[in-house]
Amino acid sequence: MGGFLPYVLLVLLPSLVLTGWAAWRVRSTYAKWSQVDSGINLSAFDFARRLLDRQGLTDVRIEPTPGQLTDHYDPRGRVLRVSQAVSGAAQLGSYDPSGASVRLAGTGGSLSVAAAAVIAHEVGHALQDRQRDPWMTVRQAIVPAVQFGSGVGPWLILGGVIFNAVSLAWIGLIAFGAAVVFTFVTLPVEIGASGKALAFVDSLGMTGERHGGARDVLKAAAWTYVAAALTALLTFLYYLMLIQGRRD
Repeated sequence: MGGFLPYVLLVLLPSLVLTGWAAWRVRSTYAKWSQVDSGINLSAFDFARRLLDRQGLTDVRIEPTPGQLTDHYDPRGRVLRVSQAVSGAAQLGSYDPSGASVRLAGTGGSLSVAAAAVIAHEVGHALQDRQRDPWMTVRQAIVPAVQFGSGVGPWLILGGVIFNAVSLAWIGLIAFGAAVVFTFVTLPVEIGASGKALAFVDSLGMTGERHGGARDVLKAAAWTYVAAALTALLTFLYYLMLIQGRRD
């Protein structure tokens, strides 16, 4: 129990506060600007297609995906996926494999400032991929190490501490460190995509209050990545403290 209390005070509580605040900010900011018309009289999917085509990303497909704010760009398949929450779809409809169109029930009309910002952000990632953004390249390169480090690293650390196998614990810490690096490398990737997104919406006439709303949505989303990075760093420092204490 002696090691559990420091974990609660140094890692668990700060992490809960950080992630909880970031999640609340995303939800509240998105809810606010999802009620404001962007002035762009396109459906979410038509808007995404227009932005992609303007950047010469005609080979990037668009797919619907279920969930709330689960929008993402998949560099492996060169697919931009738009969530039901952002598209405003009542249900997923049929997908045209050519990527030229997606037919959804309940879509149409102009989209909100929040939806435009989210879609433009994902198009920003697609453009980063095309331009071989160095931060995105690094992030993709370390994914295998991250998957191993985040899954196995903590167990190696705890096993090393419990069984007084300090070398094993250090191996686990190094492996877990890859996951920490990943969260910090993610920050410039996300910030860069948001910068591109604001330029995209500006070029389509989203200026003034609408530009400010898009910026607020993107800033709120960025805080979730900051919270994840700080949480990972706190966890890493706690593990380091455990190993150092065992060595002493």
